[in-house]
Amino acid sequence: MKVQRLTLCCVLVFLLVGCEGGRAGTVEPLAVSQPTPMTGTSISQSIFLDTDAVLAAPTDRHIERWRAVKINLALLIDDAGQARDLKEFTINLFPDVTYVGVIEQVEQAGDVYSWTGSIKGVEYSYFTMVYTSGAFMGHFASPLGVYEAAYAREDVYRVIQIDQSKFPGGEG
Repeated sequence: MKVQRLTLCCVLVFLLVGCEGGRAGTVEPLAVSQPTPMTGTSISQSIFLDTDAVLAAPTDRHIERWRAVKINLALLIDDAGQARDLKEFTINLFPDVTYVGVIEQVEQAGDVYSWTGSIKGVEYSYFTMVYTSGAFMGHFASPLGVYEAAYAREDVYRVIQIDQSKFPGGEG
C-alpha cells in the first residue's frame, strides 16, 4: 500500500511538473539515511518563502487565486540530503490562510521524498508533499479549502486556491 501511494504521488508530481511547463536537466539524487532533528537551527518553520518573481496569471477557471513562492526545502531536508525529524510546520498558503501541518508519515525511495499528514485542529484535513528530481509538489485539503503548490519555473512555484465549484459535480 505504501509503495502504491508513493508511486501515485510521484506520478502526480510528474504530471503537474509537465502541466506547469516542466524543467529540463538532471538533479543529483539526495542521499538519505535517518531523519535528522531541527533542534538548534535558525530555519524558518514556514514551507513557503515570499518572492518578487513575476509569473503570468493562470487562466484556468478552477483557480480562485494564486501567488508566486519559493520552497523552503531546508525545512524538510538537511544539507546532507536527509529528511529532518520534523513533526509540525507552518503551511503559509496566503497571508490570510496559514495552518499548522502535522507530519504523520515520511517516506523515501531513491531520490523521492514524500510527507503526509493533517492540518492541526481541522477535521477531515490532509496534505501530501512530494520532492523528487529537484521538483516539489504539495496538495493541502480540508473542508476550509483546497490548495496546491506546483513548479512554475526555475526555483519559483505557484500556490493556488482551487475553486471546486468549477469542476463537474462541484456545484453544491
